[in-house]
Amino acid sequence: MRNVRDLHDELSDRLAALCNLLDSQAGKSGIEQGLRADLREVRMDLANLADLLNAQIPLDSKAPSRVFSIEIRSQISVVKAKVSKLVGPIDEEISQIISEVVEELNFPQYFLNLGNSAVKILDELTKREREILQILPRGLTSKAMASELFLTEATVKSHISAIYRKFEVVNRTQAIAVALDNKLLTF
Repeated sequence: MRNVRDLHDELSDRLAALCNLLDSQAGKSGIEQGLRADLREVRMDLANLADLLNAQIPLDSKAPSRVFSIEIRSQISVVKAKVSKLVGPIDEEISQIISEVVEELNFPQYFLNLGNSAVKILDELTKREREILQILPRGLTSKAMASELFLTEATVKSHISAIYRKFEVVNRTQAIAVALDNKLLTF
């Protein structure tokens, strides 16, 4: 079973990999100077976010009241804002990296705001969605979840999509973080 520490580690590792990709793109010849500076700035902000995640990993086994601290949430918002303002001639490789950054940090705004209250999520999940949400942190494939719950893989994928839509997220890590933050999951 994954825990909050694993979420921090996983996101931090992916951000470090994206930092390396941004470095390689910013170092290429032929990149416009303004874009190069913007890429390096985004890279530094991502590195700061990864450092915050590493520094604030809970050391005890109890889940904190918030998955990400206010400082981490603020830094995510900063990176999202800077990435959305990237302009200029961006080649396909840079565009792909930026898309990956956006996807990793595509937490919904209510999750990033300090005074979030997402109790509405609890009422909107169906019984099956709650069952799938409970096993989502185990990292099972959709096929393995289907086998465990005696459902078809397509049904599991449909429920996962519904959870993503209701939580306003795009991947499992984000869904788990939102669920933990709203006390729909506990470890």
